[in-house]
Amino acid sequence: MTDQSTETKSRIMEVARVLFANNGFDGTSVREIARLAEVNVASVNYHFAGKEKLFHEILLKGHADCSADIQSMALAGANLEDVLVEIFRYFQTKSHDLLSHFKMMMSTDQKIVPAGEDMGPPGGKAIVEIIIKETGKNVTEEDLHWALKSLFSHTIHMSLMYNCCFKNNAVPYSSREDIEKGIRRLTRIVLKELKV
Repeated sequence: MTDQSTETKSRIMEVARVLFANNGFDGTSVREIARLAEVNVASVNYHFAGKEKLFHEILLKGHADCSADIQSMALAGANLEDVLVEIFRYFQTKSHDLLSHFKMMMSTDQKIVPAGEDMGPPGGKAIVEIIIKETGKNVTEEDLHWALKSLFSHTIHMSLMYNCCFKNNAVPYSSREDIEKGIRRLTRIVLKELKV
């Protein structure tokens, strides 16, 4: 793919991500994407073969990018608490992307993940490896799944809430420091439960 073609594809994806997040899947047209990306409709169809594939590719790219970043954090992190706090901070720097991807996922009830794609928590495998390292190898798959869902769901939920409404309001225990303290506390509780 030429540099110009890559640039066009990236521009289409960025425009479409914003439109899908703001208007939903059904409320976004290929014609509007093309107009705002300053390309013709044929270019959108050439690069993505339709709106559904464009929607999927945006989600898959966001998931892959986030997974790679979290994998790097996991390799550099001293322990699970530190890694989860780093993930929370990462989502603060990527708050616009995080919000738009969540809005995209919530904008449709159709299957948003193509068959064969793994769309568990981004970086989930790296987080599970740390959990195993800190608890021992005798943790059941069900317990690992529960721990990953509990920890990642809390971290991402608090990231979304902090970016939406906690940041500028006087909600008790909702400062960045309080949230990070809560993430560390929950991590210790989950690890303790797994070790029993």
